[in-house]
Amino acid sequence: MTEVYAGIDIGGTNIKFGLVDKEGRILHRESRPTMAEKGPVPLLHLVTNIGERLMYYAAEEDFEIQNLGVGTPGAVDFSTGTVIGPCPNIKGWQGTELGAVLRERLNIPVYVDNDVNAMALAEARFGAAVSAGSVICVTLGTGVGGAIIIDGKLWRGATSSAGEIGHMTINYDSTEDGSKMVGSLESYCSSKAILARVKTILEKKMTPVFQSLLDGECEKLTIRKLFEAVRKNDAVAKASIDEAAEFLGIGLAGVVNLLNPESVVIGGGIVSGGGGFVQAVAQEIRKRAFDSAVSQLTIVKAALGNDAGFIGAGLLGEMNTKCVQKGSVL
Repeated sequence: MTEVYAGIDIGGTNIKFGLVDKEGRILHRESRPTMAEKGPVPLLHLVTNIGERLMYYAAEEDFEIQNLGVGTPGAVDFSTGTVIGPCPNIKGWQGTELGAVLRERLNIPVYVDNDVNAMALAEARFGAAVSAGSVICVTLGTGVGGAIIIDGKLWRGATSSAGEIGHMTINYDSTEDGSKMVGSLESYCSSKAILARVKTILEKKMTPVFQSLLDGECEKLTIRKLFEAVRKNDAVAKASIDEAAEFLGIGLAGVVNLLNPESVVIGGGIVSGGGGFVQAVAQEIRKRAFDSAVSQLTIVKAALGNDAGFIGAGLLGEMNTKCVQKGSVL
């Protein structure tokens, strides 16, 4: 039997899952809508069914799964697999005993961690940060998440809450609603935030490009259509992406000054759209951070794309056996 890694990546919009071999080759991948609006109980059932599906597929293909890894939004108590941090895009998910439920129902070892921590593991093992000892990983999609690797080790922090870059305040004077998310990086750089700003502009005056793409209906706007508009040189679309890149660069410049990493890896659905987004973020970081902090810094697009989350989740079990100190799995 061929031993493989099995991973599930729970996103605010979709759940991605699959099997990966020891060299990082993807042997199987699938995706399902998260349907977060239905609440935490149906989502927990869905994740359990996905775990069973991976086990069935592995058995059919003569693959051996030693354990299952799951990446989820929110801070996670890695020792128990319980979601302990807020998940703005999955209401009611905080407090879910994800690890305990899956271990009981699947009868295999299950390891649960923050989804961007999982992405960082994948990029450090197989992707864009293979040669770097210190890495900041950021992912932009429905939300904005982050993870930190220092001296080759994943840093979770004293209470498993490290790396929440999306919750950094970049505008303390913001008048937006939303408790601790007011003026945060996520409230400016997530796909939800970007689309909301573009819709506000288009409701006042629809551009010819968007008129064609959306049939004049703002509610049809998606990130994919936004990037189509960018490729068609629509001024509103280009300005919205440039603005998001500037905001992200402002936030990351502070992180770079604080931690002086070797590499910043940026992934997620927004990055996949292209439009020179990563280059624009890099330009902003280099403009604002200390020269000494960026002199040897690489700022790159995540190499593993949307697969990084489930690949890294699959590595959680192996990394757990190499844990050398609290907060370190790599």
